[in-house]
Amino acid sequence: MILLFLCAVFIGAIFIGIPLVWAILLSAILPIFVFDLGYPLQAVLLNFIGGIEQNHYIAIPLFIVTGELMSRGGVGERIIAFARALLGFLPGGLGVCVVGASMIFGGISGSAIADSAAIGSVMIPNMAKQGYTRAFAAGLVASAGTIGIIIPPSIPMLVYGFVGNVSVAELFLAGFIPGAVFGLALMLVCYWVGRSTGCDPGGKGASAGEIWRSFIGCAPALFLPVIILGGIFSGYVTPTEAAALAVVYGLVVTILVYRDFHIRDLPKLLVDSFITSAVVMVVIGATTVLAWLITLEQMPTLLVSFVQDMSDSPFMFLLLVNIVLLILGLVLDPVPAILLTAPLFIPTATAFGVDPVHLGVVMTCNLALGLFTPPVGATLYVASNISGVGVLTIARAMAPLYLVSLITLMLVTYIPSISMSMVWLFR
Repeated sequence: MILLFLCAVFIGAIFIGIPLVWAILLSAILPIFVFDLGYPLQAVLLNFIGGIEQNHYIAIPLFIVTGELMSRGGVGERIIAFARALLGFLPGGLGVCVVGASMIFGGISGSAIADSAAIGSVMIPNMAKQGYTRAFAAGLVASAGTIGIIIPPSIPMLVYGFVGNVSVAELFLAGFIPGAVFGLALMLVCYWVGRSTGCDPGGKGASAGEIWRSFIGCAPALFLPVIILGGIFSGYVTPTEAAALAVVYGLVVTILVYRDFHIRDLPKLLVDSFITSAVVMVVIGATTVLAWLITLEQMPTLLVSFVQDMSDSPFMFLLLVNIVLLILGLVLDPVPAILLTAPLFIPTATAFGVDPVHLGVVMTCNLALGLFTPPVGATLYVASNISGVGVLTIARAMAPLYLVSLITLMLVTYIPSISMSMVWLFR
């Protein structure tokens, strides 16, 4: 009963326009009074503060700074040049390049919004000139940009690892193949659109020299994921220390190597990053309060019993996870959605024999779809602003992209080896 009441309060608060943080806190505090649970309000404040003072959360603002650095410099243009040299000869080659560049940039920034902004500002006008509709071009940028939170380093996976006490290194390993599968699925749509419409039939491939020169141009930026992931996987640095290294390396690359970012721009970048980080940390504090109530009232146990009453199959549990997150992703960004649901889903997954690492990948892939789905999709609005096309017009043009994304999500969900094969290899 308390769980249903909590969900009803939260959903109602969101739909009447109450800001997210207050909706979460309201969902945590109201049950205490309505059901006379007897918990002191001081505990709410202490849990809020305790939720954001953990040292490992320092990694989040550091990765946000890295993403801002890479998106404001000329890194995106260099990656696009490399992708075009490598993939531009294919039918639908320009669209394929968008997906390829998004996958590469996502492995550097870890941010779907930064990915969509950096790639979209260059590629949407170019795709329109090639003959693609601006709506489809914007939709492709919005959907491909979300691969940035699946391929490591991923901020939502980082948060999931911290909240659920799950290995961040294993989560990052598990994201490689699902990210590649999502990218391949979107590339197939571009191939089909390019051939069927005749707007991008393909052409002569770049020479080996052109491919090499474009690779050399973006190689310094491509070395960033090697530093982050290599340091974490080798055990030499923690995720927080890797994030700090990423900031230092990003500054060196953008200021000294590429010289397209200046010291005078640093204060504004830090302020913007601080604002973004502050929003994330306040949401983390609020969801910590909610997680505290959920734990004390043994709601994960109740959820396990509820799901087991319907079926004792892990397939049914994973279906429930997907349904809940697809709905929640319509109104919430991935980080707050993970913070809200991970305390419920992780104990339940353990009871059903689902690996928490696999669950984290499924949750992240699922919530990535919400980023390009109305009414709140963040990358969808970024692409809309760049292209000048309305959100609903873009959404209609994205029908084939939605379809292949849902099919890919089902494959990742029900074929654990897609996400877990690399984890099993290194365990």
